[in-house]
Amino acid sequence: MAEKAHAPAFLGLGIPIVAVAEADSERRALAARTLPGARTYHGLEELLEREPSLDFMDIATPPFLHGKQVLSALEHGLHVLCEKPLTLDLKEFDLIKNRSAASGRAVYTIHNWAHSPQWLTIAEIAASGRLGELRHAELHVLRTQPASDAMGGGWRCQARLAGGGVLVDHGWHSLYLLHRLLRSPATGASAALRRPSRDAVEEEATLLLEFRQATALVHLSWRAPERSNTALLIGTRGILDLKDDEIILKSGGAEERFPFPEKLSAGSAHPAWFLGMLEETLRGIADSSPGNLAEAAFCLEAISRAYASQGQPAAPREEVAPA
Repeated sequence: MAEKAHAPAFLGLGIPIVAVAEADSERRALAARTLPGARTYHGLEELLEREPSLDFMDIATPPFLHGKQVLSALEHGLHVLCEKPLTLDLKEFDLIKNRSAASGRAVYTIHNWAHSPQWLTIAEIAASGRLGELRHAELHVLRTQPASDAMGGGWRCQARLAGGGVLVDHGWHSLYLLHRLLRSPATGASAALRRPSRDAVEEEATLLLEFRQATALVHLSWRAPERSNTALLIGTRGILDLKDDEIILKSGGAEERFPFPEKLSAGSAHPAWFLGMLEETLRGIADSSPGNLAEAAFCLEAISRAYASQGQPAAPREEVAPA
């Protein structure tokens, strides 16, 4: 993700990458080859100690490291852009929020799916009023397997590293998209989770959310027979049907179709989407925005409620030391 989406976006905008922290020696060597002007370090604390003039940090590590690394960056006076999930610990989120406010530094979680052509179009349609007030939303994310990772160790399937399964990995994306549509807190959340064994992470999840004037359903799978992204939005004035590479809008007695050259489910790094997220972040920093913490809070609270409905915490209790 870092070399395929993050680095090209920074360099494309003319933003120099001056330092990289990477615990793995092979990937540290890759960073040195890819970014010949950047200094490389074995870990984040070493980087922060030896790079006092930094003003911005991009975090693209496995989820169990995110919260602590965000807090370290804020403690050193840096703005932060962090891969999702920002954290799966409610107390840690409060620490991040408070430290962000105290330091005047922005924290953005990478909500890159909102910058896909399909969801940018959906946002425009919703803002135009052609759907009216939303009453129900459904998002379906089907995958035949978990996404691969740069290390090849399958950390997405390891609860202590990922914090959960498909509900955390793909569910976080679906939740911030819902938040951008509904713009209100959920009044209730429950989930049905399916695991291959008692100690495994969930490979399928169905999440039901209740809002003051709407409901939402999110279905996620790593064991589907096909790879696809679909959505259904039902409003008081219209219905929108997303079918991966096409949007069908029925409103005011007319039907409109919006085709796209690529399926929403195609690929995984999405460099163009990350570029849009990076531009959103830079605009926010320039405008003294605190970041997208409200969206992150919505995602965290919904996931926490969903796991609680199954009688388990949102994140593993056991501490895991960085490699």
